Amino acid sequence: THRKSRHHRTRRPNLFYLIELPEKPSGYVHRSTATDWQAWIRKCLPAGLDQEVQRRLISNLKHVLVGLEMKAALIVPHAKQGTLLFESYFHMLNFEFCVGMFSICEGLGSALWLRENALDGSNADRISIEQWKSSLEKKFDPEAKLGLGADVDSVKSVRDKLDQDRLGARENINWHAFSYDNAFTPAARAMRSLLSTNAGDAPKETNLTAE
Repeated sequence: THRKSRHHRTRRPNLFYLIELPEKPSGYVHRSTATDWQAWIRKCLPAGLDQEVQRRLISNLKHVLVGLEMKAALIVPHAKQGTLLFESYFHMLNFEFCVGMFSICEGLGSALWLRENALDGSNADRISIEQWKSSLEKKFDPEAKLGLGADVDSVKSVRDKLDQDRLGARENINWHAFSYDNAFTPAARAMRSLLSTNAGDAPKETNLTAE
C-alpha cells in the first residue's frame, strides 16, 4: 500500500471554529451560556404565570437562545466572507435560526397573552399566533416603529416552508427563501427588537445584538 509522507500525515485543514483556540486568535469566542439568559427571560415574562409553567418556559427558551447564538456565529461570517460552509448547510442554518426565533416569539407572546386574559397556563391552553402576536408587539414594539410584526410574519413564512404534511401538494422548495437576506435578516432583526426591551438584563457578550 502507498504510505503517506510525514508531511501529508501531519497537515491540518484550515477549519472554522466556533470556539476560540489558543492558536486561533481570530476564532469566535462563545462567552454566554444558557444560565446567562435567565435574567432577561424572567424580566420579559409577566407576573402571575403558574410557577411550573414559568420554570419550564425559562428553561426551554434559554437553551434555544444559546442555540441561536451558535447558529449566528456560523451564519454571519459565511454571509460576509463566504466559503466557510457548504451552501445547502448555510440555507438550513438560516431555516433553523427562523425555527428557533419563532419559538422565542411564540413562548414570550403566549405568556403575555395568558396574563392579559387572566390565565396562568396551568390548563395548557392552546394559543394561536393571531392571539399571541399582538401581545408580543404590545410588549416589545408598542409604537410599531421596529417592524416586529412584519418580521415575525417573515420568520413564520420561512419556518412553514418545510412542512411535509401534504406530500402530494408539495412543490419544489425554493431554497432562495432560506437565504441570508430572506430568512436570517428578518429573524435577527426580530431578535434585536426583543432585546431592546430589558436590554440591561441580556448577556453582555451575546452576538444576537449585532447589526
